[in-house]
Amino acid sequence: MNTIWPGVYATLMGIHFALLQTGYFFELQIGLTAAYPSFITVILSWLAGSVIGLRAGRGGADYSLLLHVASLAAYGACVLLLNTWPYQTGLLPLYAALIMVSGAQAGYFFAVNTKLFSSVSRLFLMENNGFVAGWIIGFFGFVAFGHSFDIIGPATMGAVSAWLISGRPRPL
Repeated sequence: MNTIWPGVYATLMGIHFALLQTGYFFELQIGLTAAYPSFITVILSWLAGSVIGLRAGRGGADYSLLLHVASLAAYGACVLLLNTWPYQTGLLPLYAALIMVSGAQAGYFFAVNTKLFSSVSRLFLMENNGFVAGWIIGFFGFVAFGHSFDIIGPATMGAVSAWLISGRPRPL
């Protein structure tokens, strides 16, 4: 088991969540519509998923790794569908459901990791710093490498995140 400082763990998970969110955003903008439906779908679906994840995290069992795999699978399915059937706005509800799965992982992350810090605001600060950094990485990665970055970035950070989740710090 690896041992990693809680602040590093929260920051890196924030980067992971941001790369997923920027990936969803850019892929929907390109493969569906560059109008407001793509943007609003990503934002509202992510938030709805986060609420579901927060509620699910109140139980005693730990589903962090399972939700992580589901989140990456949902992202992969979304990219695959967008590339297979581009501009099919009738699939928007399906994309929203897939984005909610990734949002649920983010909400669940907060619910199960609040005790790692002296306050929830500290957890939020560390994760949010990573999230902002991840949005910057996601933006410049997409500008520099295009669609390829939307595949490689989340996949790479997904592997790092799986390692982090498997050895994440535990509250005393």
